[in-house]
Amino acid sequence: MQTNVTDEMIARYLSGTATPQEVTAVQDYLSENEERIDDLLAMSAAVEQFAPAKPKRRARPLWPAFSAAACVALLIGVGIAFWHSNMSGMGVGIETAPAYAEQDTMIATVMEDSL
Repeated sequence: MQTNVTDEMIARYLSGTATPQEVTAVQDYLSENEERIDDLLAMSAAVEQFAPAKPKRRARPLWPAFSAAACVALLIGVGIAFWHSNMSGMGVGIETAPAYAEQDTMIATVMEDSL
C-alpha cells in the first residue's frame, strides 16, 4: 500500500505532535520497508543532536524568604513595644499584678502607721 508520508509528517511523528491519522500513516510507511526504520532512527538522532537544549531550571536560594520572615517578625516586635510604651505614657495602665496586691500593700502601710 502506497502512503503519502512527507518529511513534515515524520518530523511531527518524532516530536510527538502528529495527529492519530499521521501516526498511523507513518507507522504503515515504516512497516513497508525496514530501511525506512533505519532512516527514521538516523533522522531522530540528527534532530536530537541539533535541537536546542532545554535550559535547566535553577534552584532559587532560600535566604530571601528567611530574611523577609525575619523582617516581618522584627517589625511586629517593634510595633508591639511601641504600642505598649504609648499606652503606658497615655495613662492607660497595663496591669502586671492583680488589684488586690495593691490593697494588701496599702493595708500593711496603714497598720504600720497606726503603731
